[in-house]
Amino acid sequence: MKYVLMTAAALTALVGETAFAQSRSVDMSGIVVDWSGDVEGNGEFSAAAIDVNGTFGGNLILSGAAMDARAVVGGRLTADGGAIDFEGSVTGEAEFNAGAVEIEGDFGANVEINAGAADIRRGSTFAGDVEIAAGALDFSGRVEGRLTAEVGDAEFDGVAMGPIEINAERRRGMFNRRDRSEVTIAGQIEAGGTVCAHEVIFESGASVSGTLTVTADEAPDYPSGFDSSNVRFVERDGEECR
Repeated sequence: MKYVLMTAAALTALVGETAFAQSRSVDMSGIVVDWSGDVEGNGEFSAAAIDVNGTFGGNLILSGAAMDARAVVGGRLTADGGAIDFEGSVTGEAEFNAGAVEIEGDFGANVEINAGAADIRRGSTFAGDVEIAAGALDFSGRVEGRLTAEVGDAEFDGVAMGPIEINAERRRGMFNRRDRSEVTIAGQIEAGGTVCAHEVIFESGASVSGTLTVTADEAPDYPSGFDSSNVRFVERDGEECR
C-alpha cells in the first residue's frame, strides 16, 4: 500500500511538471483537477471538480460538475458545468452553459450564456454582443454591444451602451397559466431597446436614453425624480413575451 501511495504522488508531481515544461498546450481529465500555470497554446480540462488558474495563449475548454477558473484566455472560452465561477479575461468569443454561473471578467468578443441562474458581477465588461438565456438573471456589468436576454426574472443595474432586448416569462406549476415575471432596472440604458414582462420596475439609479419600449400588464413603476420621457409603455394585453 505504501508503494502504491508513493507512486500516485510521484505521478501527480510528474503531471504538474509536464504541464509547465511543455508551455504549449495542456489537456487534463479526472475526478478532481487542480492546475495552475501558463501555456502558449490551448487548455482543456474535464473533471467532476475543476480549479484552474493560469494564462492560455489559445482556447480554453472546461467541462465539469463544479469549476472555479481564474484565467486569461487569448482565444475562445467554452465552459460547460453544473456550477461555474469564472474570473479573468477572454479575447475571443465565450460560451457558458451551466446550472448556475457567476462571471467577473473582460470579454473582447461576443458572449453567450445559458444557465438556470446567471450572476454577471459589477466590473465585468463586454466589447461585443451578449446573449443570455436564464431562469434568473442579475446583470451588473457593462456591455458595449447589444444585450439580449430570455429570462424568468431579471435585475439589471449595469450599463448598456447598445440596445437591449429583455423578454421575461415565468409560470409556476403545470397548470398555472398566469405569468408572474418581473424585470427590475436600476442601471443605465444608453440606446433604448425593448423590455417585456408581467411587471417592469425602475429603481433609483436608473436612466434611459433612446426610446425604450416597455410591454407589460401594467405601466412601470418609477422612482421619484426619474425621467420617463424616453420610456414608451405598451399594454401586453395577454400576449406572451417569449
